[in-house]
Amino acid sequence: MKLTYRGVSYEHNPLTLEPTADEISGKYRGGTWKHSYPRHIPQTQPTAELKYRGVSYYVGDPLQVEFMIRSKQHSDTVKAAQVRQPEVGQPEKKGGELAKTHLTNIRRNLEHRLLVATEKRDENLIRLLEDEARQIA
Repeated sequence: MKLTYRGVSYEHNPLTLEPTADEISGKYRGGTWKHSYPRHIPQTQPTAELKYRGVSYYVGDPLQVEFMIRSKQHSDTVKAAQVRQPEVGQPEKKGGELAKTHLTNIRRNLEHRLLVATEKRDENLIRLLEDEARQIA
């Protein structure tokens, strides 16, 4: 059956329900009755990423949705790793240089936290931060 909605034509194919062989029957006020249930064939909903007013959401089987999200995140990280290149004029840092920079940032953060703790005169926090400083060194 061909239908139109808001100017868009589409073909409508209604589901045909076949009754099952199992029938429920009984008697009510002396009369017999029979009822047969339609055979239900579950149809899985297709998994899709949709967007409504700029907000993305997913529909479908939860396991398939989770797989779709993870595969999309993986492909995004792969693309980001391929696209990322050092900026002009700055050489790319190697593993040892990154470790030194990271350690420098941790020490700078610890010094700042220790300075704030001394201003607040929090002896317990100062002791904990000094222990952390010894562990870093």
